[in-house]
Amino acid sequence: MVPGILGSGLVRPDGTQVWLNAGNAFGSHDLSLAESLSLDGRRDDLVPEGLLGVDAVLPRLFGFTEYADLVELLERAGLRRHAGHRLRYHIFTYDWRRDLVDSARRLGETLDDMADGMGDPDLKVNLLAHSMGGLVARYYLRYGGAEPGGPVTWAGARRIESLILVATPNGGSVPSLDAILNGSRVGFSSTTLAASVIAGMPSIYELLPPAGAPSLIDPRGEPVAADLHDPGFWRERGLGPYGPHRRNADPDAGHPASSRAFLEAALGRARAFQAALSAPPETPCPSRAYLLGGDCFATLARAVLPDAFGAAPRFEPRTRAEADLMFEAGDGRVTRRSALASHLPEADYAESGSGMPEVGHVFFGHADHHGIYTEPTFQSILLRILLRPRRVEATRTQSSVAEVAES
Repeated sequence: MVPGILGSGLVRPDGTQVWLNAGNAFGSHDLSLAESLSLDGRRDDLVPEGLLGVDAVLPRLFGFTEYADLVELLERAGLRRHAGHRLRYHIFTYDWRRDLVDSARRLGETLDDMADGMGDPDLKVNLLAHSMGGLVARYYLRYGGAEPGGPVTWAGARRIESLILVATPNGGSVPSLDAILNGSRVGFSSTTLAASVIAGMPSIYELLPPAGAPSLIDPRGEPVAADLHDPGFWRERGLGPYGPHRRNADPDAGHPASSRAFLEAALGRARAFQAALSAPPETPCPSRAYLLGGDCFATLARAVLPDAFGAAPRFEPRTRAEADLMFEAGDGRVTRRSALASHLPEADYAESGSGMPEVGHVFFGHADHHGIYTEPTFQSILLRILLRPRRVEATRTQSSVAEVAES
């Protein structure tokens, strides 16, 4: 299991919980990464541990229920976390603030360690990835732990029997732009994930809609030609650290020059990451890949960008006509178009409607982003995928039947 953004707990070296706890839900806790122009240098001493909402009541009170729902479903189906059990599940936790390529690399190392621990060098798993975790899993499937820029090698397929993408923003997420500019409220706290904190997270830029995915309109409702991964766009529009008053930034958010340099580095990395995910492969994907999502809720797809320099985008409509332009079908957080990566050319020709050639099976239904694991139809689909025999075993069975028939 690969959770989405905010889904992994973060603890100090002594094991005390930092994310999520009462302090940062009701007050504040500094989750800022260290300032550095190097994305790898943006780190602290916090380590990922635990799945949010599974072992603690507090996260569930603030809406983090999806992973507890998923664990309950797996446990009821007979899966267990302890080693040696025939049907076993494992939770991969990662620091959701940091670069997603680094998280994909850690995913590969974790799977290799599992193979060594189980004494099975050919270990393959069913990888179930939620929301942003789906981007981590897709990158690993395509490239393993390699840096962006090379051809699609399907390096991660050696460990993946099936990949299940659940509510994944393959075409980006407009709410990520809102979070960069305005921060995100956590419970009763508006400081724990303030704009100055989120804007320093490399991963959030990798969630921005890539070029070709419509994400902005002007006040007249016309599309705005924008590449959110281009620093020039932020500079010309006066957004983020280029804004005249650095809207909603904390007084100690850092010097504008260093913030601008980091923005350029983060956007460049995000562009390379998205290009790697959209690169057409030369060979078919060796693993099965499924896409599950909801499309019955109005979901933010576009923000309104005012004409004036430095004017912040609006993420809430003022009129019914504006709402019709800003919202599309989705799960409340991820639109159907984004889940399908409809901005990619392959989407026009694929039988599944998906722009991702690795995805062969698609299902959409009535489920929201955080409640999808309680919906009976999605539960049935997930369990059918997870509990089906491995293909190598099926092949052996067919050979055995053929041998018996011949004898």
